[in-house]
Order: sequence, then structure tokens, then C-alpha cells
Amino acid sequence: MNEAIKILPVRIKGHQLYQRFASFFSRIYSTELNPLYQLGTIAVFLFTVAVISGFYVFLFYNIDPLHAYDSVQKISTNFFNDWMRTVHRYSSDLLVIFILLHLIHTLITGKFKRMLSWISGVISFLVVLLIGVTGFLLVWDQKAKLVGFLTARFFSGLPIFDASIAGAFLLNDLETIGGFFRVALFGHIFFSVLTVIILWIHVMKISKPKIFPSRLLMIYVLAAVAVISIVFPVKSDSPAQQTFLPVETTFDWYYYFGYYLLKLFSVRVNWMILIGSGLLLSIIPHVLKRKQRPPALIDLDKCDSCNLCSYDCPYDAIDMLIYKGERKAILNPAKCVSCGICIGSCREHAITMPGFPEINRNSLEQKNDLTVLSCEYFKEFDIPSGLQYEHLKVPCIGSVLAKDVQAIAQNRSKAVAMLSCEDCYYRKGKTWAILRFLRKRPPVFSKKINVSNVKLFTISQYKPELLKGFVEAAGKTNTAVQENKFQYKDYFRINHVLSAGIMTGFFLLMIPLSSTVVRFYDKNEKTLIVNMKYVSAPTEFEKIQSEEKHMQSKIPVVKKRSPVKLEITSAKDGKLLYEKEFTPRGWRQDIAMFIYTELKLKEDEINVYLTETAFTDKKQSLEHVTMERGDGIFIILKDGKLAKATKESKPVK
Repeated sequence: MNEAIKILPVRIKGHQLYQRFASFFSRIYSTELNPLYQLGTIAVFLFTVAVISGFYVFLFYNIDPLHAYDSVQKISTNFFNDWMRTVHRYSSDLLVIFILLHLIHTLITGKFKRMLSWISGVISFLVVLLIGVTGFLLVWDQKAKLVGFLTARFFSGLPIFDASIAGAFLLNDLETIGGFFRVALFGHIFFSVLTVIILWIHVMKISKPKIFPSRLLMIYVLAAVAVISIVFPVKSDSPAQQTFLPVETTFDWYYYFGYYLLKLFSVRVNWMILIGSGLLLSIIPHVLKRKQRPPALIDLDKCDSCNLCSYDCPYDAIDMLIYKGERKAILNPAKCVSCGICIGSCREHAITMPGFPEINRNSLEQKNDLTVLSCEYFKEFDIPSGLQYEHLKVPCIGSVLAKDVQAIAQNRSKAVAMLSCEDCYYRKGKTWAILRFLRKRPPVFSKKINVSNVKLFTISQYKPELLKGFVEAAGKTNTAVQENKFQYKDYFRINHVLSAGIMTGFFLLMIPLSSTVVRFYDKNEKTLIVNMKYVSAPTEFEKIQSEEKHMQSKIPVVKKRSPVKLEITSAKDGKLLYEKEFTPRGWRQDIAMFIYTELKLKEDEINVYLTETAFTDKKQSLEHVTMERGDGIFIILKDGKLAKATKESKPVK
């Protein structure tokens, strides 16, 4: 075979191995309803369920952070509302799972040639994570406090982000984070709408994309989510304002997996991991670039403008346009994936492709027992001994023209076997081929010729003994009249009880990782957190060059401010425990600075000193601060002086 038709064996093997694994579930669900062949559409359906249930729950939600937790608890007191809240949560968790499964399937099978589809898929995953994070914040329980704190801490790695917001979450400073709540709600809605746009971009280059799974499969998914939502209702953590530190929190690994890295590595390392993993995912199509045969060629002189090739192309690569005053099929090479399905659509043999096998339609004096037409993604197979046969490997079984098979069945072979993927690599090839031979889709197999001598075997159904039996039966049709009906081997039977049971069981596996207990703070440790906004004294002022009075500022314009040094010592022996200099923000260092420091200490008492390095006489101190285990000690700036924060000033609802 021509070198142009060779493709990476890894991609073929990946597709074959995946089908071999997935075919086990086809025995239960049938091939058409196999969820492993509809991962992307199930993800879209789960997103739809999450949006509808989320909209319903929002009707009873209070956006004020002071009352948000109470409103969520009130939702949970009503059975139906609580069920809808749980459906919203579990469908969101399952959405992440199915997006990841869809991504893994794409990687295994090598279906990432289209850069736009791949990048939009990666972006949709990141956007879904943002939707989840903003949703968790709105509950305002201990889990929300933790994710808010970690998010602010992560973004504090950017110079434009206020580092003190991280401390504001821990301090329950509702005045500061109240606006953040509204941003979170806006983001929750905005990113949901953005996801719809990204999904449209994801499938825009696919002809007649399948957005949702089969109706029966949607029923299984919805029923499974509904059942587990009744049996395992979602529970909130304790109120966020109950403590300073979120010592006891549950952790949803499907959305928080990246946050756990903040427990292991610094903020800078986490930014490197985020950027590095994003770049790695983005360049996968280039790193694992697959070889591909040249695109199809259309002989416009032979084209009869039937429009079948344009309609059958799964990737919208052929348009019917005006060429030299006539309507012709025009190919867009950039969209063509070289599947050859258009070849099987063209009755006039106007479409060819480099490397496509030449099909001999001439008569033989003595017919072969068998002609095998196999998709190049079909596994290596054995032909039963004693059979005289010829074998043609095509890019996709959908690229086989029914008219050519007619000629082969009449002139060259007693039987024709077509070997196909169970789930077509090119989406529609197997489906179009079956419909053509069932005489339900043009170009159809002639009614004058016995199509019962042609049979299609999927990759999970093929066995040499079955092929031998088919050839023997076909040999008898020369003398005996049989029903002129095309047959194909696939999984058709559905076990409804087992199908629903497996779906529910798989969804149940999701629950343990949706609410595990993770401790970012140990209640047995003594934690000190210094969190404040500090405006230091000016060290330089702007010189006004203009002599005009109206151009001169009555108040001197600050050009630069003094850095500040934070020192923490032991009250017992004066030992220096921590020292760091903070510089004012702005490229001229003339804006207030944000001071945030988190320490684990062993001392029972400490002293805290804040000194402006340019003016050593400007010094503040807070001495003999008693360290306690559990909820942490917070040092803030209150009325211009260092002070120890107390929960009494932040009432718990």
C-alpha cells in the first residue's frame, strides 16, 4: 500500500484497545447506547442538568454573605429543594469526571487533529472548574472559607492582586469580601454562559454534531443522579464565621484537586505548575502530531452536483459552490481528515484519494470465495484456511461505494465481508455504510442483486469461524433463493435493569471523593497570621516645575514611601523568629503595601514589631501576645495600631 496511507500504529492500537474494553459494556447497553462511546454528549447533558437545577436553587438563595449560609440551610429543610441542591452538586461533580474521561479517550485514540476543537475542549474544562469554585464560595461555610482563602492566596502571587484579601476570608471580614461574593455570583453565571459559547466553538467544524446522548441513555443518567441525590443528600460544613481558621473542612476533589498543591508547594511553584500543565495540554496536538494521507481530490468534470458527498461528510469539508457557472462539490483541504467517506457517496467515481486501494471490478473466470474490505482501524485478523480471497484495506468502511461492492459480488467473489469499528473513528462511516446496504441512504445497493451475500462484522463481533460459516452460506445462494436482506453483526440487545444499575453504581463511586475531610490547618498547632494594609511615611515628594499657581498642588505629591520591616521575636528570650521587609506597591513604590504572613510557632508568647526602615523612630509594637492552639492568632492594624483580632467584633449568624 502507498506510504501516504500509513498512519501511526499507536493511534490505531489505542482505538482498538479502547473498543475492546468498551465492547464489554456494549453487551449490556447495546452498541448504540454504550456510554463509553458518548462521553462528550453525556458531559453536555450533565452540564444542562447542573444549569437547570442551579437556576432553581438560586431562586431561594440570599446573596448577602451575612445571610447566605442561613438561606442554604433553609433550602435543605425542604425535601424537594434539598434534592435539587444535591442534584446540582452531583451533576457538577460528574460533569468534571466525564470531561476528563472524554479527554482521556481523545488522547488514547489520537483524535486531536483539529487544534481549535482541542484547545476549546481544554478551555472548557478550566472554565467548568471556575464555575464550580465560584459556586462553592456562595455557600459560605467552612469549605467556602477555605476555597476563598486559597484562591486569594494563589492570586496573591500576581503583583496586581491584594494579598490581604486572603486574610479577610479568614478574619470573616464581610465588608471586604461582600463585593467578592457578588463577583463570585456574576462569575458563576457568566462562566456558565461562556461554557455554552465554548461548546459551540468545540463542535463548529463538525457536520451535524450530536450534542446530547441517546434519549434512553439520558434517562439512565438522570435516574442515577436522582436516586443517589435522595440517598446521599449534600450537607454543608459548619458556618464560615464560626472560626477564624477552617480546621475541619470537607474537600471536593473534583474541583479542589489543584488547591491541594497549595498545601504541598509555594504559590510560585503552583503558578509554574498551572502554566506548565496548560502549555503541555495545548501543545499535545503538535507533540503527538499524527501522520495523515493527503486530502481527497474531486474531479469537477465528473461531478454531477448530487450533493451526497457534501451531506455525508462528517466534518463539513465539502460545500456545493458555483464553479465556472455550474454548481459543483468543492473540497476545503483544511477541514478534510482523509476519511474517504465522500468516496463512498459518489456514484460517478469523481472523488479519489492518494493511497486509496484500487478496487478491481472486472470479472474472474472462477470467482474467489471471499473479498474482505476492512477499515484500517480494524484489528489484525485471520482468514479461515482453505478460502480463496482478496483483501482490500480502506481508510473507513464508509468509504466503500455500494456500486463497487455490487460489482465485486457479481464478478469476483461469492461473498463480501466488511470489517468495521464498533464505534467509527470518523463518527459516521459505519452508520452511512449500513444504511446504504440496507437501501435506506443513497447511493444504495441495487435491489436487483442479492445483498445477503454481503455482511458487516464489527471489531468486537469478528471471529474466523463466523466468517467461514458466512462464506459457506453465501455459496449456497447460487442455487437456493434466500431473503435479499443485508445483515450486520453488532450488539443490539439492552438489559435495562443492569444498564441502570451499572450507571448508578458508577455514580456512587463519585461520592467518597466529593466530601473527604482534608486538614490544611492542624488544631494542635499554634498559628500566627499577620494581615494588614499599611501606608508608610513618604521619603520623596514630586517636584512641581510649573510656576503657575493653578498648576501647583496644595498637598505635596508623594513620589516614594518607606519600606517596612516586620519582626517577630520570642517574648521569653528575645530570639528572632521571623523577619521580612515589605516594600510599597507601584513602580515608584508610592502606594500602600499589603502585609500578609502566616507562621507556625512553638513559643507560648511572642512580640510583634513593625518598623519603617527609612524612619527608625516610626515603630509599632505588640508585646506578650499569648499563642494558643487551634483557631490561630491574628495581628491586624486597628485605629493605626497593632492589635489582636477577636471574633467578638464579627458576629456569627
